[in-house]
Amino acid sequence: MTFSRGYEFDAMSRRPLYGDVTQRLVDICEAPDGGVVADVGCGSGLATQLLLERSAQVSAIVGIDPSEHELAIARQRLRDPKVRFVQGRAQDVESLTGPVDVAVLSNVMHQIPAAERGSVIAGCHRLLAPGGRCVLNTLFYEGAVLPETRPFYAHWLRATRDALRERGQDLVLARGKPVALQTLTPGRHEELFAQAGFSQTKSEEAVYPWTLQDWEALCTYSVFVEGATGISDLALGSEALTDGLRATFERLELTEVPRRWLFAWGIKGSQEDG
Repeated sequence: MTFSRGYEFDAMSRRPLYGDVTQRLVDICEAPDGGVVADVGCGSGLATQLLLERSAQVSAIVGIDPSEHELAIARQRLRDPKVRFVQGRAQDVESLTGPVDVAVLSNVMHQIPAAERGSVIAGCHRLLAPGGRCVLNTLFYEGAVLPETRPFYAHWLRATRDALRERGQDLVLARGKPVALQTLTPGRHEELFAQAGFSQTKSEEAVYPWTLQDWEALCTYSVFVEGATGISDLALGSEALTDGLRATFERLELTEVPRRWLFAWGIKGSQEDG
């Protein structure tokens, strides 16, 4: 995965669609009065900002992200004494913050290899105070794509390949499966929480409509560009994906494409060791 300046997730995070999704995640958190929240994989700070606005009663929020580019945007976005940002990976969360009451993973899990996702949730569990909760959402999981929208993705892939070939390039198909496509079912996500030691687990799915502008914003994100095309030239990949997207919307006469988002969470038993 590549995190590159100029190709941060920030453009997508500013879309109303993403704000709606993140607001639902924040609502599920139920951060307690005086609590400490870890926003793991905070990116440019949208979830951190919503947590601060929605949960003004918390005492502190720690935003953690591996990309210094994203953190620079987050620090500009939020200048509040309750908030601090730390560079680091979700896999290393235990070494990056002290005990917390809520751990949030906002669209982070699909960027972590499937074999490591359980250990990330287990690390969050160990950080949590009894009664605390870990909450995640993800766009990439088994069941996210509605069957009736599959022609959209197939057409977009073909149109993107055509756009690349016009520029003397091609999709890189002979490679390992992108991390985001190492998908898990909603039930499997709940199992990861249970295996980590959470006494209560739950998941829910919600359908959100994506407009052309929403998809265009995603096409400017380095991790998506790299995962979708396999090429390292982000400018070329982004341009080809955008051209293919616009051609697909026009050819299929689309105004939006719905897709499911998964929310899953676990609550740590009140009698467990903190």
